[in-house]
This record gives sequence, C-alpha cells and structure tokens, in this order.
Amino acid sequence: MPTKLKASAPKITKTAGGTSVANGTTPRPPLAKLGQQQSRTIRTGLTHKASQSSVSSLSSTAAIEKQVCAVNTAPPSPTKAPTPLAQVQQTIDIGSYDGGFDNDKRGTLVSGEAAEVLTLDSSTSMTRPTREWRLSSFDIGRPLGKGKFGRVYMVRTKSEPKFLLALKCLYKSELVEGNVEKQTRREIEIQKNLRHPNVLRLYGFFHDEKRIFLMLEYAGKGELYKQLAKHGSFTEKRSSRYVDQMADALSYLHSKHVIHRDIKPENLLLGLNGELKIGDFGWSVHAPGNRRTTLCGTLDYLPPEMVENRPHNERVDYWALGVLTYEFLVGNAPFEASGNHATYRRIAQIDLRIPNHVSAEAADLITRLLRKDPQERLALTEVMKHAWILKHRRSRESRPNIPS
Repeated sequence: MPTKLKASAPKITKTAGGTSVANGTTPRPPLAKLGQQQSRTIRTGLTHKASQSSVSSLSSTAAIEKQVCAVNTAPPSPTKAPTPLAQVQQTIDIGSYDGGFDNDKRGTLVSGEAAEVLTLDSSTSMTRPTREWRLSSFDIGRPLGKGKFGRVYMVRTKSEPKFLLALKCLYKSELVEGNVEKQTRREIEIQKNLRHPNVLRLYGFFHDEKRIFLMLEYAGKGELYKQLAKHGSFTEKRSSRYVDQMADALSYLHSKHVIHRDIKPENLLLGLNGELKIGDFGWSVHAPGNRRTTLCGTLDYLPPEMVENRPHNERVDYWALGVLTYEFLVGNAPFEASGNHATYRRIAQIDLRIPNHVSAEAADLITRLLRKDPQERLALTEVMKHAWILKHRRSRESRPNIPS
C-alpha cells in the first residue's frame, strides 16, 4: 500500500519570485530551462548563486595558507595532481576592473543588533585567525557575476604569492531587509572551518560600513549545473566520479556534525582540474547529536521525512545524493510532477521510475539511497565501495580518503 501524504504537508505559498514553499524550500523548473536563467533557485545572502565562473580550488593551497592564516592545518590532497601555483598565476588573467566597488552606491548603513551580527572579520576569529584584510589588499579584475545580495569579482592578492580568488561582496542592509543576516553569519561560520578537496574553501572575510567581503576559492571550470544543462545528462563514468567525490565530501561534513540539506547541481562547482566542489552552505546546520525539524532545501530534493514534517538528521543528505545521481544520469530529478503537491506525493510514495538506459549497477545505487526509512539508506562509506563507483574510479591514489 503506498504511503499517503500527511494532511500537514508543507504549505505552498506565492512569493514575489514565483511559487515557493513555506519554511525555505524552493521549487525548480525543468533542467531544459537552465540556459535561459541564472539559477533554478531563489537563494539568500551568501548562498544566492551568482553567474560566476567562480570559486574552486587552485589545488595548491600551501602558499595561500601561509599568507592568509596565522593558525591553520593543511587540507587533504586534491582529487587530481595539483596544477603548480606558478603555472596557474601565469596562465590566468584576472581581466579588467569596471570600477564597481569604487563607484558603489548600493546599500545603506545598518545599526543595532544587525550591525553587530554582521561585524565579520576573520582576523579577529577565535579559531584560525587570518591576517587583516581590506579591499586595498587586492588587485581587482573582471566581474564574475551578481547575486541577490551582492556581486563577485576575480581578484589577486597584491602581496606574495599573488593568489587568485573570487571576492564576493554582500550588502549588509539588503541582508537585513531579507531577514537573513543571522543565516548568513551561520553559513560563514560553518564554511570557514571546512577543509576538504571537494568543499569550496572560504579563506577569509572582512567588512566595512556597508559591505561584507568573502575571499573564496576561484572555480576555474565554473558551475556544474551549466555543464548538466549543456549536455542534458552525464555519462555513467562522469556521473560515478562526481558521486564518488560527493560521498567523500558529505562524509567529511558529517564527521564535523554539519548537515548540508541542499545538495543539488546548482550548489556544485568545478575546480581547475575538473574536481567537484560543494559551494553553497546556505541551509547547512551544525547539529551534533540533534535531530532537526526545519523544512528547507529545494523541492525536488526533499526527502520523505521533510515532506511528512518529521524530524530529520544527516541522512537527508544520503537521500539528496540519490536524487543527484539520478539527475546526473537522466537529466531531471526523479520525482518531478506537474505541480508541487504532486511532487510531494511522489516523494512520499517513493514513486521511483528509472529509465532503461541507466545501468543495473547505477540503478542499484540509486534505489539503495532513495529509501523511505532513513536508517535503510546506504551509508556513505558503502557508497564509496559500491561496484558502480569502483568500476569508474581512476585509481586508489587519487582518492586518499576513501576507506578500503
């Protein structure tokens, strides 16, 4: 007997940006429409997706670690052999600056509690403090894109080793108007402490009277969802390698008691070596030992426990990995329907239909992740040992964090 959707299913509401879902979830139009829009989601603060070919790893992080951090530990080895930093510096041109920061009339001053919440400076951090940064510390290049609350530029540090970064600017008054100042601070506090080759690095941050600036890794190969839109779907080999990296990254996040809660192609970037990067932590939460009840994320990726208003834990990310695997291979999410309520119903009933062109091995992994009972979902350590993953993995040496 299929499981019926509870009467207390999430409320569908109308917003200025279109149909949305109460408590923070976002519907997604079909993948085919991606070419006509910046993103399939309305995001908040740091999490709003600019049309950046931004933020991913330069792989060789040792030099910037010495420059940026007074206290730090070396990150894990990247997925592929790193591109030498000197070579990267010689081959990447930051482009021409349009004067956007200098002629900026956007935003107003904030005061009171909001001003205190948005006083963010990595040089005064209690853990891993950085050197003091200001806008004059960088040579500013071309704009990489704009988001709901700010803009992104390619920059290079003036001091050695003249490191390339994506500098993201957020306007304090707009964060306050959007009532996301605390969420933005939480996102920054989570991301600043993460060190993994498949997690986007936040090197530092600073602020002035009206703005917050985030020093992010530069994503040389841009946004993954644009690649998916371009190709329609990915090959099994490419999909498997991305899922392998995702499972490793999520396992790391969960070891730090971080639940992501919004895994989807729009929140993933590609580094200079083509490695996958989780680049958005807007709905992430640090929750050691606690079950959560907030409904959040993106409509097509919601797990049954959220649809049915039940508490959730880190296994919501297991479910999302199953949805992501399906979307990589098929080109759309598995539970898409004509309306939001119909999508909720398909999720709650696990109405899963896998096309015949998907291999039996890939289908097995998808079905073992998309289980109604969170405890029955395949553990991430088992995902990394699954036959479909092992079949397409390049080498043991390229994935040093994968258990035997």
